[in-house]
Amino acid sequence: MQRWLAMAVVACLAAGAAPADDAEQWPVGNAVSMWDEPYMVGSYRHWAEIYPVHGIAAGETAVPLPYGAPIGPVEFWGNGEKFTLESYIDEARVTGLLVIRDGEIRLEAYGNGADETSQMTSQSVAKSITATLVGIALGEGLIDSLDDPVDRYVPELSASAYAGVPIEAILQMSSGVAWTEDYDSDTADSETMWVAVVQERTLSVHDHLLTLQERAGAPYETFTYKGVDTHALGWLVERVTGMSLSAYLEARLWQPMGMGADASWGVDGGGAQASEVASAGFNAVLRDWGRFGLLMAQDGMWQGERLLPEGWVARATQPSQPQVMPGKLYRGYPLGYQYQWWTYPGERGAFTAQGVNGQFIYVDPSRDLVVVQTAVWPAFWDDNLERVFGDFVKEVARLTDGS
Repeated sequence: MQRWLAMAVVACLAAGAAPADDAEQWPVGNAVSMWDEPYMVGSYRHWAEIYPVHGIAAGETAVPLPYGAPIGPVEFWGNGEKFTLESYIDEARVTGLLVIRDGEIRLEAYGNGADETSQMTSQSVAKSITATLVGIALGEGLIDSLDDPVDRYVPELSASAYAGVPIEAILQMSSGVAWTEDYDSDTADSETMWVAVVQERTLSVHDHLLTLQERAGAPYETFTYKGVDTHALGWLVERVTGMSLSAYLEARLWQPMGMGADASWGVDGGGAQASEVASAGFNAVLRDWGRFGLLMAQDGMWQGERLLPEGWVARATQPSQPQVMPGKLYRGYPLGYQYQWWTYPGERGAFTAQGVNGQFIYVDPSRDLVVVQTAVWPAFWDDNLERVFGDFVKEVARLTDGS
């Protein structure tokens, strides 16, 4: 096995059964037990065996990601604690780490039972993919303007709290629609939606959106993170393209980019007309997550071909309204937000996709640097581990600067 696969562990899976290793246990077809130990770590790379999904086929020929000189040893101080690569993977329950600099893989590491064939679930990193599909549809002229109200394209939403809400406000999580997102509360809107739409699959995403009738404020007034805004964007893409999110992604990015493996996307309770859960549940191998990050780092260009509209990456990752500027989202939190991407303060223009339990695609276009992490943090979010990941990024940036 190549030396840059620092901690790859090849999984040998018995068909239809969960192996004995705790890192490889998952409750086949049981969406409730997957969140419990010892199932959680294994479940995060077996999403498609727990939830129904739509498949996304890779093309016949994968575009290779070349390997550069391996970096290491990686030792760094993370939020006041000294880490090696191995101790960080153990502490943060990391399943995959990938560092791409100047188009070359400089570090690729796996842990906790995962390997290069594992489909890693994204959680809210899927939001950044959905927003990218909005950008492609805009570039194709299927959406006239992001200033348009979403119900111009999805008339059904005129009977909901999304009536008259500009698409851009939804992209910025600033729709003003009343909604509570709290993963630790059984009564939060995010929990009741998840149970009905994803876990029990008794309701479609579309029908759930139509139940939303209350507003908490005007569009653009306040940033309020909520996955339901991404679901509205998913319906928008479906309507203007006439395709499912999976089919549109496959046709516009997955196959044209020469992704290395098939992917999958979890779907709702819509039966034969099931829609993707636009805010979460997208699954891909680590290197394909890296390819997506590299597309963003390269301003939407891939192998000399423009796949994203010119100017889209900057537009999607540079905050344009007061409520999403860095430092304005939450008290004491330095990041900003734009079109379903989190943005860093400063002049370098770095940004990241983030998902609960430790999923990241960090992109610094000024360095042509992409850092991908998949993990299964025990808590939905851990401020300390977020800071440690940031310190890891700083260290790999330092190690690859000028090399």
